[in-house]
Amino acid sequence: MDDCIFCKIVKGELPTKKVLETENVISFYDISPSADTHILVVPKKHILTFRDIKMEHKDLILEMFEVAQKIIDKKKLEEKYRISFNGEKLQIVPHLHMHVLGGELKKNYDK
Repeated sequence: MDDCIFCKIVKGELPTKKVLETENVISFYDISPSADTHILVVPKKHILTFRDIKMEHKDLILEMFEVAQKIIDKKKLEEKYRISFNGEKLQIVPHLHMHVLGGELKKNYDK
C-alpha cells in the first residue's frame, strides 16, 4: 500500500530504529511509546487488520510471535511484558502489527 507508514518503513523509505528483522518481519521502537519498552512487530507483507488474517498467513503470524519472543529475551522483559494486537479504531496505522510492551505501562495505555 503506497501511503502506509509501515510499508514505507519496510521499503526503507522512512527511518526507524530497528530491533530485529527477519525475511518476513521487521521490528522497531514505537515513536510514541506506551511503556518503558515499546516495540512494534510488523509483517513485511501488508495485511490490513487482525481480522484479515487468513490460514495462508499462519507461518507469517508464527514468525511474528517468534520475533516477539526473541525481543522479550533480548530486552530481558521475561518478568513483565504484554503482547497486544489492536484493531479497528484502536489501530492507528492500518497495517497488522503487534506491540511488545515491557516494564511499566503509561497510565493512558488502556484508555
